[in-house]
Amino acid sequence: MALAAQTSRLFYFDWLRVLAFGLLVPYHAGLMFVDWGFHIQNAGLTEDLKPPMLFVNQWRLPLLFFVAGVGTRFALRRRPGRVFLQDRLRRLGIPLVAGILLVIPPQTYLERLSHGVSYPSYLGFYPHFFEAGNFTWNHLWFIVYLLAYSVLLLPVFLWLRRRNEAGSRGAGAGFWTGHYRLLGLVVPLVLIEVLLRSRWPDTRNLVADWYNFAFYLTFLLYGFVLSLSEWVWPQVEQNRWGYLAVGAVSSALIYVGWHSPGEGFLETTTAGWLAFCVFKCLNIWGWILCFIGFARHHLQRSNAFLAYTNEAVYPFYILHQTVLIILGYYVLQWSAGIAIKYAVIVAGTFAGTAFLYEFVVRRVGILRLLFGLKPAPDPEAAPELRRVNPG
Repeated sequence: MALAAQTSRLFYFDWLRVLAFGLLVPYHAGLMFVDWGFHIQNAGLTEDLKPPMLFVNQWRLPLLFFVAGVGTRFALRRRPGRVFLQDRLRRLGIPLVAGILLVIPPQTYLERLSHGVSYPSYLGFYPHFFEAGNFTWNHLWFIVYLLAYSVLLLPVFLWLRRRNEAGSRGAGAGFWTGHYRLLGLVVPLVLIEVLLRSRWPDTRNLVADWYNFAFYLTFLLYGFVLSLSEWVWPQVEQNRWGYLAVGAVSSALIYVGWHSPGEGFLETTTAGWLAFCVFKCLNIWGWILCFIGFARHHLQRSNAFLAYTNEAVYPFYILHQTVLIILGYYVLQWSAGIAIKYAVIVAGTFAGTAFLYEFVVRRVGILRLLFGLKPAPDPEAAPELRRVNPG
């Protein structure tokens, strides 16, 4: 959902949202060529894509949940809780069900074909999608978790909003306004990392995924709470270079000490593992604050591209992985090198998904509903009635 500001629209959060979702295509395409396990994979793998993918992998999803928290704050700004919940069920629940029924099955079908399982046709496979082992929400887990957070945290959101409206937003503000004191918010993240990560592996199945559930929920809450105070974003902008340094140093340490080939110095002792948890969380939080700061400094403006992509990004996210896997299934069979295959898959996925959005989803009323878009403005309405409310 798009974002609105306290006094004017925070275009830089719209830019961050669009750019972060845009990274999904090159990242997911890269998963076909590294040994991290993906639905379909190339016969030959590479190590060359891992360093940039490791960098993006650290902060990409936390940033999206943080931006979603900011969006939740403004979506709930003047609405009753009931209206907010109805909107979330429409904008998240309906696309989730439609995506599972229409968008995800081709991914599972081609994954099974790539693993040597045969079916007479896609239509012959479709009833088997609902069997154990086949049924999945795949990349739509993000919507599942966001919907769960919206429902479970609604009383907390409403309580925080009431406190803010009652003038309590200044409580504790004196502490956080100090330079770089926002880095103190890394402590809960480290505790979650240390206490839950090893006990709850990454499943994204919602019911047995307590590490991911708590970790991403924390970023959503951070986005909501920090957006209650107008002083936060100017301060983040002012300190952007410091946050850049925090992110860069932490990235270097966790790569050299943990992710680089061979046994790194953080992998040999319990103290090293604890240090890794700290550096990992500092890396994530530092880059998020860095991106917000630089975006506010350079991207507090809109243009036609942002206006178009800010609406397109949600259905683009829902569709992109299916387009990517369909295209990748055939491209991976080529005898070309990895670089050519990767470039074709990335470019083709962007083009194919954009085509589906522009010429199918965007122009069909029922599909707009199924993919989380608002109804198209009535071309016969007066211009002042068709004007989009920035809130």
